[in-house]
Amino acid sequence: MREAYTLSKENVFIRFYKAIVAKVPWYVWWILPGLILLIAVTMPPFIWIIWMTFYKIILSPTRPDIYIGGANYLQYFTDPEVLAAWKRMGIYVGSCMGLQMGIGIGMAMLMNKSKHEGLLMAIYLVPLMFAPVVTGYLFRVVMHSSYGIYHWLLQSLRIIPVGSASLFGNPNTTMWTVIMVDTWEWTPLVILIVLAGLKIVPQSVLEAARIDGANRWRVFKDITIPFISPAILIALLLRFMDNMRFTDKILSTTMGGPADATKTISVYTYYLSFRQFDLGYAATVGFLLLVVTIIAALILTNVFRKYIAPQTGR
Repeated sequence: MREAYTLSKENVFIRFYKAIVAKVPWYVWWILPGLILLIAVTMPPFIWIIWMTFYKIILSPTRPDIYIGGANYLQYFTDPEVLAAWKRMGIYVGSCMGLQMGIGIGMAMLMNKSKHEGLLMAIYLVPLMFAPVVTGYLFRVVMHSSYGIYHWLLQSLRIIPVGSASLFGNPNTTMWTVIMVDTWEWTPLVILIVLAGLKIVPQSVLEAARIDGANRWRVFKDITIPFISPAILIALLLRFMDNMRFTDKILSTTMGGPADATKTISVYTYYLSFRQFDLGYAATVGFLLLVVTIIAALILTNVFRKYIAPQTGR
């Protein structure tokens, strides 16, 4: 009787395995635990943030939050500070992306197949070893108008007037100084990713193009760029999403000032949350920032797939 019961259990297990487990690719079972953990950790806060956008949050244990419907969204689209913050965000993200991608791709091309490629890459990766907050405070020190070595050097070279304020303290220069700091720290990441992509470019294809009379620009545009487009896309998306959401470097250098010159939409969200404690409206601004980031990332991905990746036949 026990033997029949055991065989019955085995048959049920075998049927279950053939019906469900065997039909699912093996890699899905490897991904599934991490996916379940990711959903369990991220979804409750995400749902809670969306819930907060419909309420005025009362930070009191004795008073309930007030339901206000779509008032936070209406305030968002009529708030002049939001438009100004988005303009600053556009300047910040656009400039960082242009400089980091341009310099990163150029440096990777120069370093590829170089005799000292390994040593150069080790040196260039040093800025990545610093936390962004540490980088911000480091540049606050070296750019200080009284004892900063970089400030003294710029004055000695007559690039800035003697006795002028720190570049972080001037509304006309503070945004570009923060962009320079971000470019110094994160361009090595672009170099690393693009350099890895250059390793898959077939040398036989490059040699055939040169034999056919193609100049360096044509080889770069028609062969190299299409082959390394996945690497460029990865670097582009990583830097785009980081620049959209990170506030640490701006907060550690300028705190959004002076005169709100560096108060981007992400920094504005910080001020609403932790300075004004308007958590319902801050959740609305943050949620719409996330929506814009996702839409922009999808557009970038589709543009690359449509206009660049097809040239390689992938």
